[in-house]
Order: sequence, then structure tokens, then C-alpha cells
Amino acid sequence: MKPSAIDFSLAGDKYLGRSYEEMDCQAFVEKCMADVGYRRDLGGSNSWYRECMKNGWTGTPEECMKQFRSVPKGALLFILEPVGPKTLAKFRNDGIGDVTHMGIVTGRNDGAIHSSSSRGCVATSKFKGKTIPSGGWNRIGLLSVFDYGNTVNWVMEHIGLGGTSVQGTAEQRDGRNEGTVPPVPCTAGTEGLSPSFQANSKEEPTMNVIIHSENGGPVKLRQSSDPKRSGYSIWEEIPSGTKAEVLQSGAEWSRIRVGSRTGWMMSRFLVADDGDVPAEPELAEEPAEPEPVNDEAQALLSEIYRILRDLCEKIENVVGVG
Repeated sequence: MKPSAIDFSLAGDKYLGRSYEEMDCQAFVEKCMADVGYRRDLGGSNSWYRECMKNGWTGTPEECMKQFRSVPKGALLFILEPVGPKTLAKFRNDGIGDVTHMGIVTGRNDGAIHSSSSRGCVATSKFKGKTIPSGGWNRIGLLSVFDYGNTVNWVMEHIGLGGTSVQGTAEQRDGRNEGTVPPVPCTAGTEGLSPSFQANSKEEPTMNVIIHSENGGPVKLRQSSDPKRSGYSIWEEIPSGTKAEVLQSGAEWSRIRVGSRTGWMMSRFLVADDGDVPAEPELAEEPAEPEPVNDEAQALLSEIYRILRDLCEKIENVVGVG
């Protein structure tokens, strides 16, 4: 069972005020990890950032918001700067840069907790999910060993590990100036998906649909389209008639967004939502031809006419006498 990222985000509270000499930024993070059952010593913030790149996800706070719709509690925070004189030799030529500090996104009010050399102790600082310029927090790291919750776990599993700041290939690194930190675009493909989906799927602009079941019952939304994967279990049941967006369509399965939730649903339950298409004007019905009047009806009408005529004559006589 993976350690909870929420528990990790709260683990540092008990160390507030501990001196920097007792635990620097890396030692503090590793101590919090050990408290939730994950023990590892990588020797510095540069190593931890590169570990996230290999076995997790890295990117700016803004990229994290776009990819996962939030910066999750328990995410690692980094300050990534150009290579400088103090950068260790083994980190100078890999095209990534120099990570000079690290901390944790705390579970309280989206702030940060870290062991600060300038303040001399473990302390909290402001972080609101945005890059802090001029030497502030500017990179997020997620590790696949942690449980960040359904949404983040699913995206990391299906879209793939590694984010927009990945190292890239040797060809991509050629020509980079020492100290620059150029991003490599992240591709959201179909890695890890079932073979049947890969063969029948295609990337396309989002399309509005309505979830529809023949019997009117709810339809299953799953985290995975592959029965062999753990995410195939039912995530949620969506009521028939709910509107959704198709992000990727397939012959059997489609990836959809319902509100803030994203998952897989069988394509046969998705019908196009034509609510935004103006309806065709209805044609005016031609007036029906009157039915012919038969003899009996004609006689009745004549009698009614005679009665009305006699009544009118009597009224005129009364009015005239008065």
C-alpha cells in the first residue's frame, strides 16, 4: 500500500522550530517520508528532483494545475536555478539546472513547510499554487510511490510519468546553454492503455455528449479501460442524461470529463449533445379541406336559420311597440 501524500504533508508539523543544523532541507523531507513509511536517502535536493523526473512527474506549479487540476498536498516543492559555481559537477552537464532548495506542500492552507537556512529552522512559508519568481518555489515534484488521490494517481498512471521539465534525449539536450532550464513538452498519449483502445482511439477536440442508457439507469465511469489494470474497478456511477465531454474517442471505450472528474466509459453509452444546434423551423400545416355538408346537416342549418330569423322579427316588433 502506498504512503498517503496527505499524511506526508502533515508529518512535518511536529518538527516546526527544529534547527537547520539538526536537519537541512533534504534531511527534513526524508525524515517526513520515513514517518509515513518511505525511507530513502538520496543525498540532496538535486538528486530528489531528478528522482521525481525518473519515477514521477515534474513541472511548474502552473503546469501541475493544468495537468492535475490542483497542486496536491504532499507534493515536493523545489527551487530550480541555472547552473552556477556551487553546482556539483555531476549535475552540471545534464541540461536540467541546479536545484538549490526543497520543501513540501503542506496539508494546511496550501502553504509550504521546509527547513530554511535563512530562518535557521523548520518553518512554513506562503505558497498558493503559483510560481514564486526571483528565487522562490518554481517547480513541483510528484513521486509515484505516494498516493495522491484518485485524480492525480489516474493521470500519472495513464498519461505517463515524467512532466514538462523532463531531461529529454541527448539530441534534445544538444545546443543547450549551460544553466538554462528549457521545458520539453509533455505528450499525453495512450501509454499503458489497453491494446484494443490503442488500436481504435484517436486524439480529437473535445465533443459534447450526453450519457444515455436504454433502461435509464446509471452508467459506470472507470479509471481504466483495461480489465487487467487496477483502475478498472468502478470509480463512480453517472446518472443517465448527464452531460459530458469526450477527450479521446474509441470504438469500445472513450475517455470523458464529467464536471471535474475524468475517466473511461463505454462509447455505446455516449450520444452527441445537439443542444447547441438551432432546431429546424417547423413547417406550417396546410389547412384541412372542409368536409362536404350532407342533406341532414343542411336541413338542420336551415331550421336554425329560420328560428333565428323569427326571433329577430319578434324583437324588432317589441322594440317598435315600446
